[in-house]
Amino acid sequence: MASSTTPQPITLKFQNVVRVAGETIEGSVDLNVALAQEDHIQQLRIKFRGAITTKITIQDAQTSTTHIETIPLIHSDLSLWKQGAAFPDAGSHILVCPFRFKLSENLPPSFHCSGHSATGATISYSLEVVGDRLGLFRPNERLRRIISVVPAASQSQLLVNESLRQGWIGQWKDTKQDIKLRRGILGHYSHAYVTLWIPDLASFPISTPIPFSFHIVTETKVIDRSDRPEDKHGKPLFPAPPTSSTQLTQVLRRQTEVRVRDIIRYEEDTFDLQGTRNLGDAAQLRGVDAVVDELQWIPKEGKDRGVWRRGAHFNSTLSFPFAPTVRTKTLDWLYVLQFVVPFPGIGNDLKLEFPIHLGPGSPCPPSPNGMHGLSSRTYAEVLPAGPPPMLDLPPSYWAGDDHDWDDEKQ
Repeated sequence: MASSTTPQPITLKFQNVVRVAGETIEGSVDLNVALAQEDHIQQLRIKFRGAITTKITIQDAQTSTTHIETIPLIHSDLSLWKQGAAFPDAGSHILVCPFRFKLSENLPPSFHCSGHSATGATISYSLEVVGDRLGLFRPNERLRRIISVVPAASQSQLLVNESLRQGWIGQWKDTKQDIKLRRGILGHYSHAYVTLWIPDLASFPISTPIPFSFHIVTETKVIDRSDRPEDKHGKPLFPAPPTSSTQLTQVLRRQTEVRVRDIIRYEEDTFDLQGTRNLGDAAQLRGVDAVVDELQWIPKEGKDRGVWRRGAHFNSTLSFPFAPTVRTKTLDWLYVLQFVVPFPGIGNDLKLEFPIHLGPGSPCPPSPNGMHGLSSRTYAEVLPAGPPPMLDLPPSYWAGDDHDWDDEKQ
């Protein structure tokens, strides 16, 4: 294998950032003309491809059949150079070949899922530079760059994004869940209640801190007023609410529907938020405010019978660096935010689920000035806050294994 410092005939210069649908993207290819002549390169082209690819494998006792459907999204080609058509400046072997592509405004976001049941889907985009060689036994020189794309946010979505970043002062909505608990298979039930407060929005911008408040209330089984709220060992009577964020977990679940013509399959993925399922670990990144309520006696069966009520509040933020919720002809997905409050005993974990729609959070940048508009400026000068944050995509997306272009061998 050649050393990375060995001169190459083709070098692609293109900023490795997330691109926004509707954006005009540009870069350049440096062609070492002397090496190109030695390698018998006759022509230099660049291809920009995008596609939705869905795959479903059906297995029975004897056979396995894989069904694949590909819907092209982008299919652009540019000729950058032909032998004898252009030469480097005197004293140089390098010819700079600029290129420019305009992204459609309705492109879906980059996406990847691959399940254990041989079902998979990807929305993928790539640039590929091709150096054409003459002759059957001289394969073309190829250089591929996988890129990611997100939809552009509307003006109303940008206003919501900015409101969240400055500190949400709008309306909130709540989601509630409760459970009856007991430590063993016999005995009276205790109760636990949870309430999630989150901004009252139809869609939440990706990669933006979303504030939330999580309130947990527990009530013991009905006991005599004379019974203390602690057992003989000084521990709170069952069930005691968590008083530390390290006792709570949260995940984001994605439910994907994959279609290949009339065949439909479903996949589910679970993502850790901020690199962990433990809200306490996430607290180290964004902070969690925890407040424990004062113990309360609540009469239930007359003034001498009742329950001890305890409560705890947790306030923090969560961020979702995942593909915005989209529906396409062959692929769509939904997200569900799930909190889990564990209690001792079998089946006593209290789960609260909140369907969450994710939307884009970045504007489409203005078109660059001239073919070399980005070569002398950083991307941060094009967008007010720089490029969109990178999406959380698996290594298999960047490897390009699922790209299935119809002209791959051309």
